[in-house]
Amino acid sequence: MELPQKLRAALLAADEEYLTALCNRGTVNRAKKDLTSTQPEARGTDGDAVTLAVGDAVCTITAPLGNSTCSCPSSSMCRHRMAAILWLKEQSAQTAPPPGETADPAADAPPEETAEELAALLSSYPTQTLIRQLGERRVSALIQRERLGPGACIREGRTVTVDLPWSPATVRLIAPLEHSSCTCHSRSFCLHKAEALLIWQLRHGVVTADALLSAPEAAGQDGAERRAVCAAVQNALTDWLRTGLSRLPPSSQDAAERLAGLCHTGSLPTLERAMRRLHGELQRYFSRSAAFRPELLLRRMGDAWRLAGTLQTAEGPRVLELAGVFREEYLPAGDLQLYLLGLQEVDLASGYAGTIYYFWETQQQRYYTYRDLRPKFYDARRQPGPAETILWALPGTLRQMWNCRLDLHDARATAAGALSSTAQCRGTLLKKSPPGEIIPAEAVTEDFSLLLPSSRTGRPEPERLAILRPARWEAQKYDPVEQIFSLRLLDREDRDIWVTVRYQEQEKAVVEVLEGLVQEKTPASAGLPVFFGSLWQENGRLCLYPIEYFSNWEGTP
Repeated sequence: MELPQKLRAALLAADEEYLTALCNRGTVNRAKKDLTSTQPEARGTDGDAVTLAVGDAVCTITAPLGNSTCSCPSSSMCRHRMAAILWLKEQSAQTAPPPGETADPAADAPPEETAEELAALLSSYPTQTLIRQLGERRVSALIQRERLGPGACIREGRTVTVDLPWSPATVRLIAPLEHSSCTCHSRSFCLHKAEALLIWQLRHGVVTADALLSAPEAAGQDGAERRAVCAAVQNALTDWLRTGLSRLPPSSQDAAERLAGLCHTGSLPTLERAMRRLHGELQRYFSRSAAFRPELLLRRMGDAWRLAGTLQTAEGPRVLELAGVFREEYLPAGDLQLYLLGLQEVDLASGYAGTIYYFWETQQQRYYTYRDLRPKFYDARRQPGPAETILWALPGTLRQMWNCRLDLHDARATAAGALSSTAQCRGTLLKKSPPGEIIPAEAVTEDFSLLLPSSRTGRPEPERLAILRPARWEAQKYDPVEQIFSLRLLDREDRDIWVTVRYQEQEKAVVEVLEGLVQEKTPASAGLPVFFGSLWQENGRLCLYPIEYFSNWEGTP
């Protein structure tokens, strides 16, 4: 039969990959099987469309092929329509083309031309539409995956196939885009399709990560609302500083808490955390806690005031960078080989309390953490919760597995190395080992000058962790006024780092252990312990908070 020219060109251009993208491979195979027992019957043509009877169904095949219809109840590309398309494709290849047309199918629609047309279609799709559909969280996670890798797998030809392993879903993009398919079987332009198209645009330079983050829709916050929240924070802090600490009313605690809540509703998580830390210092001040330090309270006020001012005037990507995120996206991390190096009990000024567990990953040679923290600020009477946590189907609590090796399968973690407690992850407990057998020698620092970059303010905690071996130390007297325990560690070139612990109720045990260690080992003692802790700089000094120390690093008898 003589086919309309437009339909014939569409049939000749539709290869196996394109037909699979219209539905799925199973439907294509079923249609091929149906054609071995049933032959479609042509009913006639109407413009650019051809009507055929396929079994009990009547199909109307037109170009684009995705616009074809069928009398069966299926709303998607059914086996009847696919069988009709395959049959017509075979007929068009066997019959002579109308006058003026070439008989070479490749000349009708060469693969290169089809691929170029699809690329032009994908490039012209409005990026802002994709951003609005996905929202801030998905866009940020997408950019994070692209930066860290591995991201989505893209295969290009007459169709663009995008595998999204974190969903999991496979999207096949074709022209026209409304006929693209997804393994979620959505007939609409689903989130998977939007994510796949945005990834393609990123990979091909249609849009940049900075442009995505600067889009107002991606920012997820109204500029006027953000500036109003920041102005309220600055005005309150200015009034407090003018009043002075000695005349500051106790109601300032409640005001700080309200401002933190305002920052939360205004999508300013970094400023919210700054206000909760300030609220914690105000509580210490009014409760006359021995841990209170006026200079720290003033620093908290100054930090919050400057951050609010910067957020007020920031524009574009800088807004998202300063505002931060409430919770980082957990991404697939594959299989991890971990060693539980230490743990720390914390009661944070930001309103969270619990335990932080520190792991060394032997393949990537980097730190991971698991934070078992619970908020206290919603209910002052609420306790932080049990410190003993069983995760990843392990046979006991993490606390019981100190200095043990763990194999985690299908782990998920943030870019900063925070592990997820997801039930999909499964752990295998291996034997207990001394850290010297697990941690490579190059990860133990003996030259303290190498630690300076890691101590810079603002770096994520995993980047501030360090293992160091001192050549000697100098014991310091306990400062009863400032209530600080300090121990000066020196390397072979007499470069120093200060182990510093400020007395608080939750730090009492840490101070007692360190005091016992100093009494046990004199400055002339051989085999000083190896320290593991977190770095920072204070008053021109390089300081270390000791999370763990190891008297027998190599595990020798």
